[in-house]
Amino acid sequence: MIRFREATGFRFTWIGGSDLGVNDLELYSTFAFPFLTTSGPPLRVTPGFAFHWWDGPVSSGLPESADMPSVTYDAYLDAGWNPQVSPVLGGELNVRVGVYSDFKRVTSDSLRLQGAGFLTLALTPNWKLKGGVIYLDRVRLKMLPAGGAIWVDNPQNPTMELALVFPSPRFAMRLPQQTTADVWWYVRGDYGGGSWTIKRTSGANIGATEQVDYNDLRLATGLEFYRLRGLRGYAEVGLAFSRELVYEAGWTDKYKPDAAVFLSGGLAF
Repeated sequence: MIRFREATGFRFTWIGGSDLGVNDLELYSTFAFPFLTTSGPPLRVTPGFAFHWWDGPVSSGLPESADMPSVTYDAYLDAGWNPQVSPVLGGELNVRVGVYSDFKRVTSDSLRLQGAGFLTLALTPNWKLKGGVIYLDRVRLKMLPAGGAIWVDNPQNPTMELALVFPSPRFAMRLPQQTTADVWWYVRGDYGGGSWTIKRTSGANIGATEQVDYNDLRLATGLEFYRLRGLRGYAEVGLAFSRELVYEAGWTDKYKPDAAVFLSGGLAF
């Protein structure tokens, strides 16, 4: 049986830093629909809305000055499907379309299409290979190759998982069960950030609407839990480094804030 509403929840991330701080809040709901066959994997559709509150950078009148509005927004619709052609061959497909802007002026650049496509190959019950591409549609990177290998200790009742997958490696281990809930400890890496159109208030392109990226690399550790009175969620702490703001007008507007600690958590039911 397909459960129509699979989850409704939120994710919050705080990134510190004296030169550039960010607070992200994302709200979403995921719904499942039969797709192609009633017995096959469902099509998961997720509408969502996110707020990004920016603390900095401090702008100036110089041509290379960087600036961000006080808040930017995401309004998106996401669709994901994981077909399984055979016990060995499968796939992971995802498409997201949305408006990413400060909403002071919405242009064609505010409407962005993102997605990912992978082929998966089960070599053994414990090992799986996956490879494909991620389409980011950012100023710095439009497309990123992705893939690697995934290992689980016990496919029927896993207690340990190692995903050597670029750009999001992860190691997770299930803690001894004290209740009916599953609690996992993990460490992970990720390529984070996003892209929005904003109205420039400084720099060489002052007054114009321009696309800007916030990019970073993240290393985090945390706990995630499932089946806790119908809830699931996570809490983690990490370091965001190689941070940058990249503006569409040119590299003179590239801004590199210092590395910063971040906290993140989420809850869904």
